[in-house]
Amino acid sequence: MTGQEPATGQTLAAIDLGSNSFHMVIAEADADGGLQIIDRVKEMVRLNAGLDASGNLDEDSQVRALDCLQRFGQRLRDIPPMQVRAVGTNTFRAAHNAAQFLARAEEALGHSISIISGHEEARLVYLGAAFSLESSGRRRLVIDIGGGSTELIIGRGHEAVTMDSLYIGCVSLSRRFFPDGRISAERLERARVAAFLELEPIVGRYQRMGWEEVVGTSGTIRAVDDLSRALGLNRDWVSLESFERIERWLIRRGHADRLDLVPEQRRPVFAGGYAIIAAVFSALGLERLDCATGALREGVLYDLNGRLHDHDSRDQGVEALASRFSLDREQARRLQRTCGWLLAQVAETWEMQAVIYRKQLGWACRLHEIGTAISFRQNHKHGSYIIENTDIDGFSRQQQRILALLVRSYRQKFPLELFEELPASSRRQVVRAAILLRLAFAFGRARSDTRLPAMKVEAKKNGLKLTLSKSWGANHPLTVMDLESEAEYLAPADFALDVRLV
Repeated sequence: MTGQEPATGQTLAAIDLGSNSFHMVIAEADADGGLQIIDRVKEMVRLNAGLDASGNLDEDSQVRALDCLQRFGQRLRDIPPMQVRAVGTNTFRAAHNAAQFLARAEEALGHSISIISGHEEARLVYLGAAFSLESSGRRRLVIDIGGGSTELIIGRGHEAVTMDSLYIGCVSLSRRFFPDGRISAERLERARVAAFLELEPIVGRYQRMGWEEVVGTSGTIRAVDDLSRALGLNRDWVSLESFERIERWLIRRGHADRLDLVPEQRRPVFAGGYAIIAAVFSALGLERLDCATGALREGVLYDLNGRLHDHDSRDQGVEALASRFSLDREQARRLQRTCGWLLAQVAETWEMQAVIYRKQLGWACRLHEIGTAISFRQNHKHGSYIIENTDIDGFSRQQQRILALLVRSYRQKFPLELFEELPASSRRQVVRAAILLRLAFAFGRARSDTRLPAMKVEAKKNGLKLTLSKSWGANHPLTVMDLESEAEYLAPADFALDVRLV
């Protein structure tokens, strides 16, 4: 068992900060790495409804969210931070003032919040659904309708094969087509057509791949299923007949306030959610949809459990990207070994958490040359762009930004100004991690398995002293020149690299 693994009975928590609802699920890990859910909390926050015409979250929606997060935070007080993961979805991605709100949200919750991409959201939705269903080995289509986005995923077992996140959700579509709550046949048709147009670009690809079963995971889909039963269709699934009955009922009721068979908190967004799932059925030619109990929050929980048991999806995501670009595995291993050794020498003085930065540096070593796929010239800049704009399984946006910065800064001029975008709490440590990567690159330029030279490493608050033998320096003049150049590159960053040959 590693220092990160939770022992039997330790508590894990996952928080899903969706565009419509905030969810928290608490579980205990068992001896086999399985999970037993022990608590759930859900609050309808409707964060997406607070986006104003300028794309900013208004104060009222922020206050609703912060009040909810403070309540969640009370439940999380006794759970170690490494055993908690909170993720923000579409509205966090879309809001222009998301950075300012994120700082307030993290303070209210008492934990960091990862903003995840649509790709990562879809992967986690599939994982949550897969763990809640019997393992059939059949190819499965999973549909999740959130407040601001809709995810479609095809996979088998616990592995997603293809996934898409579409910019339509029950809140956003309801605001657009049912702003005053009135429901009519014409409005439903317009909403359904808008959803269909979003689906159209992916329909052919999904139909070519095919599936053997269809599963829905969201509150919208469960509400459609419940309403179908309330209207007399006593089946364990949603069918085409369900949509016919629901649409006639919606038109008869005529207003969100009169949807008495729908939970009160879901009524304002039900028509928009219904239009989306109806469009999915029509576009993909579906006949039947079953409901799964697992969704994004369960996916986050199982993904977190995997990380703590050395099955980190981020490792797999980095490896998949490195393999796609045929990167030099041996050179990455050499740099990773050097980074690990250097980190061990400086971690205490520089107040760097070795477990966290060993992983980050390992990923950066594996991907540092990815930009050469475009050109060797300026490859560090090309690589940074690729990493920041590629979907990498397991990574939040913040984590991908840090990885991109490490690759961007591994050679040539040190771009200190780019690190100013990082939160102050982690900025200095990430800068120091970048410096370690640069040094590892300097020592590993020969691309050989020659051992690191015997040297003394003295870490200071804003500097590093490396003491090497004169005989080694005489045999490695290029490396000495590279280290001297590093001292010049790092000086504007207020970092003193002192290389001594004795």
